[in-house]
Amino acid sequence: MRQVIKIFMLLLIMAFYGAQAGVFDGRYPSAQATGMGNAVVASNADVWAPYYNPAGLASLHTYQIASSVQRPFNQTFLQNTFFGASMPLPGKYGTIAVNFEFFGVKYQGNTLSRENTFTFSHGFYLMNDLHSSLTFGYNVRYYYWDLGESIENRKLGAAGTLGLDVGLQGTLYHRIYGGIFAYNINAPSLGKYTKHDLPQRIVAGVAYRPITEIITSINLDKTVGYDTQVLGGIEFHPAPWLALRLGAGTTPNRISAGLGLTYKGFTLDYSFQNHPVLPETHKIGLMYNFGQ
Repeated sequence: MRQVIKIFMLLLIMAFYGAQAGVFDGRYPSAQATGMGNAVVASNADVWAPYYNPAGLASLHTYQIASSVQRPFNQTFLQNTFFGASMPLPGKYGTIAVNFEFFGVKYQGNTLSRENTFTFSHGFYLMNDLHSSLTFGYNVRYYYWDLGESIENRKLGAAGTLGLDVGLQGTLYHRIYGGIFAYNINAPSLGKYTKHDLPQRIVAGVAYRPITEIITSINLDKTVGYDTQVLGGIEFHPAPWLALRLGAGTTPNRISAGLGLTYKGFTLDYSFQNHPVLPETHKIGLMYNFGQ
């Protein structure tokens, strides 16, 4: 009976991924962002910025390295890990970053699907003065999808392609933030004979910092061919070393929460996100900032 339940859950989760956007989408590395409902297109500025808005890299002036892992829907057969590193360039050339993601579906020792994504990103200022700023960023992604083997140990095929993303971020008086991010603007597809179109998305949002310790945000997230999601979040720093976060989203209706601990350049983040049908998702990440 337990075997039947596991197989049913596997099919349900794979169907959910396909119904929402398909492969290479819907997975994010930052536990900090997930704790805020992933509503960070206007304010994210760390090594994970390429997943939310590469323009945020321009505001990152230190070296960072990071890794995170999540268990989607708390299922052991779903494996998802991320690695990232950023480096500021000299002068006014901004900041670059490289990121890698692995996502695999493995059941009873058999790999049903494996997705690898390699990303090079660059963000820089278009304008920066005492009261306002405007930044631009882009991602060049390489997607690789391997469908594993059949029960007769035959290769089911693999393919790769390139994707291009662009984003803008603006600030006003260091309190009001705005951002827009376009994902896969070149409309990439995978497959030689049967084409599989990769998802295209556009995300726009604003954030407001009423006081230094609090930031609130709201995003509109639209995947082409699907309903628009409304995402919102808040982050509160009761102490310099502690961050508390809450978030929510629609389509599907989800809530999230998380916390972050910082000590001598290290930041440990954790987030929890529920789902109206499937089990919850837990995420944990570790980042080191060489500038602290």
